[in-house]
Amino acid sequence: MPQQRRTDRTAIVAASIEVLDERGLDKLSLHAVAARLGVRQPALYHHFRNKDEVLAAVAAEVLDRWHTERLPRPDEDWQAFLTRNAHSLRRAMLAVRDGARLLALAGPRAPELANAIAQVSFLERHGFTGTGAILAYVAVSRYTIGATLEQQTARDGNDIAFPPTASPAAAHLLDIAGQVVALGPDHEFATGLAALVRGLDPSAHG
Repeated sequence: MPQQRRTDRTAIVAASIEVLDERGLDKLSLHAVAARLGVRQPALYHHFRNKDEVLAAVAAEVLDRWHTERLPRPDEDWQAFLTRNAHSLRRAMLAVRDGARLLALAGPRAPELANAIAQVSFLERHGFTGTGAILAYVAVSRYTIGATLEQQTARDGNDIAFPPTASPAAAHLLDIAGQVVALGPDHEFATGLAALVRGLDPSAHG
């Protein structure tokens, strides 16, 4: 057994992230976390009641460590903030193995209150209704999580393939698909995000 490490909530969460990166979400177990800490599994229950609580704490820690662009800057326009915030969330999920699945499964169901107030107030000052502001954040966060989830779970490295065919149209489409793949997931994400943000413009709906 490894040398025993300090065992408290912080240490358990840190060890859980290490196990997550090595084994993936499906094989993240409290037994493996305890082994990483050099303790028996019951020692974890002094700090967490069950695995769900551990996963929730790990998800919160991932956001705290890597989702660092959550608040608008002075004189920033709303499009720039939504874009920056989304890229920050994506970086946090990509920082750990299965990060998008982790946040979808165990992430907080609501943002931190002070952040939420600042974010909604910011969009309201830029012409959004309160409802429109919340729906805009929901749309951007769901797109970001979904796109990152697809990237992290792609079975074939995001390659696009079609059945062999002599059709010139199919060959042309395959060539275009290859160009898209070559641009990479960062470009693909940014393109979709830009289109989504443009569509949220409150001046276009009123």
